[in-house]
Amino acid sequence: MANTLIVGAFLHLQHMNKLSTWLPPLFMFIFCYILYQAPFLYFNVNAHIFVSSDDNASFLTLIERVRIEALLANESLRSNLTSSNEHLAQLLDRLDDVIDNENYFVVKSEQFNNSTVDALFLANIVDEILQYYGGAYGILPSVMLNMSSMSSMASSMPTNLGIHSVNASRVFDIDKYQTAKQYASRAVEIFDAELKPYETKNNSIAAGEVEKHLTELKNAVDNKAPPLQVMMIVHTKIHPNLQLAYNLKVRNK
Repeated sequence: MANTLIVGAFLHLQHMNKLSTWLPPLFMFIFCYILYQAPFLYFNVNAHIFVSSDDNASFLTLIERVRIEALLANESLRSNLTSSNEHLAQLLDRLDDVIDNENYFVVKSEQFNNSTVDALFLANIVDEILQYYGGAYGILPSVMLNMSSMSSMASSMPTNLGIHSVNASRVFDIDKYQTAKQYASRAVEIFDAELKPYETKNNSIAAGEVEKHLTELKNAVDNKAPPLQVMMIVHTKIHPNLQLAYNLKVRNK
């Protein structure tokens, strides 16, 4: 049963990846490892502001996390062996999370294709961008993911901590920055392939805003914009419109 679900999620992600149809050899190895190692897969990951009991979106996020780390390890294998080894270590950590977690998935492979699953999946990927981008500048995930404290951080944190203004020389962790770039590119691809087809006259304005600001987010990450600017794009532009376009429920404070 679990193998069927993995294949379903894998095919779903491959369908989304229309701009790059090849699969890195390293990912193929890891994919086979998952099939062998995990007769029952379980994991717990949710977008931080949206209510979700949907294991399908969480499951897709798990597979995407493995895919991103495998891709980065493969890309840096020839140019930077240290970086490649770092991404391999991250990949193995993610596999350990799968094996050690106590919460089992309850998923149905035929339910991968719907707007709620894909919108929650996209929200999870955007969270990954925030966490890795902040980590590249030495900022904790709890800071990057916390909208409620954003204004107080902007007024109280010293500029030398990196949240207000940064330049390329202030990137403390290049591996985390490269990971954030990969997730930002994937977020655009995921929207184009999976959420754009659900656009109707009722949600076209909000969906259009999501699309526009995902591109803005990608450009901000590519150009090493200040972390606070990245937070503003996500928390004040992408999340509200994602909620409106696809009827996502927000957690109560």
